[in-house]
Amino acid sequence: MKLFVNVTFHYVPERVEGFYKSLFALRELGNAHIIINSNTNFDNTLPIHVSNLDDPYHLTWEHKKYMQEFLNSDCTHYAYLEGNIVVTKKTFDYWNKTRALFKRNNLNFIPAVHRVQVVDGQTYSLDCTHHVRNRPTIEVEGQKFISLAEPYQGMFIMDKEMVEEHIQSDYFNLGQKHSYGIRESANLGNMYVNIPSGYTHRAMIPLNNFSDCLVPHYGTDYHHNTYSPHAKIKIEELFNG
Repeated sequence: MKLFVNVTFHYVPERVEGFYKSLFALRELGNAHIIINSNTNFDNTLPIHVSNLDDPYHLTWEHKKYMQEFLNSDCTHYAYLEGNIVVTKKTFDYWNKTRALFKRNNLNFIPAVHRVQVVDGQTYSLDCTHHVRNRPTIEVEGQKFISLAEPYQGMFIMDKEMVEEHIQSDYFNLGQKHSYGIRESANLGNMYVNIPSGYTHRAMIPLNNFSDCLVPHYGTDYHHNTYSPHAKIKIEELFNG
């Protein structure tokens, strides 16, 4: 796997520490081509592409401009992530193996990741605001997966086939999708493109090796924000609360 990565980071001094954690994890991969999209050049040592936009909420859409460059490159996989998410080799390896598993069995699902927030040593689900009950599951070659009601993940990973699919879809075009905001709509990838019959999206979370898909989120403290429903459910209680 040779990665082409677009990282979006709207510069806010208080969030820089989380950004560098995200960047450090990507550099640990060793062979990633990294482009940082930001509103300002806050570090001259980094490959930052500054976007001067009329609407700062459109910054998350800037990565679309680089997808064709990825297709023309010798990179094998494309990743987009917000600059406060830490993704390690373990997660990329899980994604690659699961993508191969689904393709081998002619399944049009996508390996999903799940954002978490760690507070005082306790891990919480960031994007699930309700316990997971009565959701569709599949079993493939002895491995179980589940489709979440709240699949948003703030990032995506694709191979070249998926990027080509994405460019041909409406999710490549600037605009609000479903009930998501304009910023979040840019991060959906192919989650809602060519959905298998009977499902509401393509993202599948692994149950046998759930920890492999977990990606820590830094920055905003949703757990202590009493006005937010996010980061309130302990990860070990997500499926049995």
